[in-house]
Amino acid sequence: MTDVEVIQRLLAFNDDLKQAYRYYQDLILAINHRSKDELNHLLAIKWTQLPQSLQKVQRTLRRHHKEIITSFKYGDYTNGPVEGTNNKIKVIKRTAYGFRNFFNFRARILLALPNSYFAINWKNKRTAHVQSQTRAV
Repeated sequence: MTDVEVIQRLLAFNDDLKQAYRYYQDLILAINHRSKDELNHLLAIKWTQLPQSLQKVQRTLRRHHKEIITSFKYGDYTNGPVEGTNNKIKVIKRTAYGFRNFFNFRARILLALPNSYFAINWKNKRTAHVQSQTRAV
C-alpha cells in the first residue's frame, strides 16, 4: 500500500477525521501560498461545525490572525539566527567555569561564532588596530 492509500483508507473510517484532515491540508496550503483570502475562508467556518479537536486550533488561529497575516507579508524575516546564537552563548556560559575574566569569555564566544556580525566586527577592529600599530613603528 502507498501512503496515499493508507491515508484514504483511514479517512474512510471516520467523518470527523476526514473533515479535520481536509481542514489541516487547506491550512497548510493557505500558509504555503501566503494567501490571506484562503486563511480568511478557513477562519470564517463556524468553529462549532468543526470536530472537537480543531475547535481550539481555530480559536487560536483567530486570536493570532493579525500576526499570521503579518508573517505572510514579512515572512522572509526571522529571528532564527539570533535565537541560534543566543543558544550557543548559553551553552558556552553553562560550561564556562574556567574563565578568569569577561575578556576570555567574550573571546571564547567569538571563536565559537566566527561568522557572526560581532565576530566579524571584532576581527575588523583587531586588524585595524594591528595595522595602526605597525604603521606607528
